[in-house]
Amino acid sequence: MFTPPPSPVPPKTRPPPSPVHLVSDGLLVPATVPPLAPVVTSAPSKHAVARRLRWSVLLVPFTLILIAATTRFLTHPAAFDLLIPGAENKWDQWTEKIFDWSPHSGHSHPPRPHTTSPLLVRRAATPTTVPPVPQNPTLPTPFPQPFDTTLSTNFSMTECYSFFLNMTQTLPFRSCRPFSLLVTHSEAFQEAQNNITEMNIDIWGTCNTDLSQDQCSTNMAWFVSALQSSCVEDLSAQNAMAAETLIALQAYDLMRNTSCQIDTATNAYCYLESVGNSDPSSYWFYLLPLGQPLVGITTSACNECTKQLMAMYADALDSSDGTLLSSLQQTYESAAKSLDNACGADYAQTVNVSNMALARTGIPHVGILLLSVLLAFLLSST
Repeated sequence: MFTPPPSPVPPKTRPPPSPVHLVSDGLLVPATVPPLAPVVTSAPSKHAVARRLRWSVLLVPFTLILIAATTRFLTHPAAFDLLIPGAENKWDQWTEKIFDWSPHSGHSHPPRPHTTSPLLVRRAATPTTVPPVPQNPTLPTPFPQPFDTTLSTNFSMTECYSFFLNMTQTLPFRSCRPFSLLVTHSEAFQEAQNNITEMNIDIWGTCNTDLSQDQCSTNMAWFVSALQSSCVEDLSAQNAMAAETLIALQAYDLMRNTSCQIDTATNAYCYLESVGNSDPSSYWFYLLPLGQPLVGITTSACNECTKQLMAMYADALDSSDGTLLSSLQQTYESAAKSLDNACGADYAQTVNVSNMALARTGIPHVGILLLSVLLAFLLSST
C-alpha cells in the first residue's frame, strides 16, 4: 500500500526588516526609536518646601542688612582713607572714626608739579577796549606753538624725550593749536597778550582749525595714550613737563570750548576780555582745568562770562569724561566757593566731586555680590 510522503514543513518566515536610515558616517540606524520608559519624579515633600522657605526668610533679610551696612561703610569718610595714597591710617582709632559721621575734612593731595616759569603768571595788561571776534583774519605764520623755546632734555627716559620731540613736530598736533598748552607753554602766545588785536587773531586761530574739533579731540586722545606709555618713569616721578602736558592734553576739548566762548553783549571772546581787563580776577578761572588755583578775586569776576565758564566746568565734571579732569576736580570746588562769596550765593553750580575717587577705583559692591550668590543658591534649590 502506498504511503504518501509527509507534508513538507512550512518555511520559517522572518519578520520584515525595520525601516532604516543611512546617517552621515555610513551607519544604519532604525528609523524609529522605541519610546523611553517614563521617568517618574516625585514632587518635593512639604517638609522640603518648608525648609527652603525658612532659609529664604532668614537669609534674605540678613543679606539686605549686609547690603545696607556695606553701602554705609563704603560711603563713610573713614573708608575713603583706605583709597588715598599716603593717608595716615591708625587702626586703633578706627572704632572711634567709624561711628563719627561728622563732615570729613579733605586730605591734602600729593603736591602737583609746579613750574617757576612766568608762563603761568598773567602778564600785566593795560586796560583796553576788546575788539569783536574777527572775520576770517590772516593768521600769523608760523602760528604760535607749544614748547616754542628750547625743549628741555630733563627726562628720566630717552623715549619720553623722543615723544615730545616727535609730537611737537607732527602736523596732527600742530594743526590743532591746543589752547590748553599754548596758554601755559608758548612764549609767542604769551607775548601776544601785550597786543590785544594780535591776541584776538590767535584766539580765532585756536577756535578755527583746519582739522575739525572732533578730529583734534581724537588726535589729543592718541597723544595722551602715547605719552602715558612713553613717559612712565617721568610721570611716576612727577616730572613737571610730562605731568603738566598730560593734564593739558586731557583738558584739550574743554579748554578749546572755554577759550572760544563769546560774550553775547559785546560779540568779543570772553577770554580776551579777561586778558584786557586790568583786574585779572576773571583770567584765573581759565587756568582751573590745569590745576592752577585762584590767586584771589574781586567782584570784577562777577560777570556773565565767568558764570557761563563755571557752568561749562560743572557740565564737564558731570559728564562721562569728568574723571579725566583730575586737576579741575581739585580746583573747582574752592573756586566756586570763592565766586559765591564775591558774587552771591549759588552764583556757581555745585558739583559733588568727592565720590569720583571711589568711582575710579572700580571696587565691586560687596552687598550686590552677596545678593547674587543668595539668589543663585535659592534658584538652584527649586
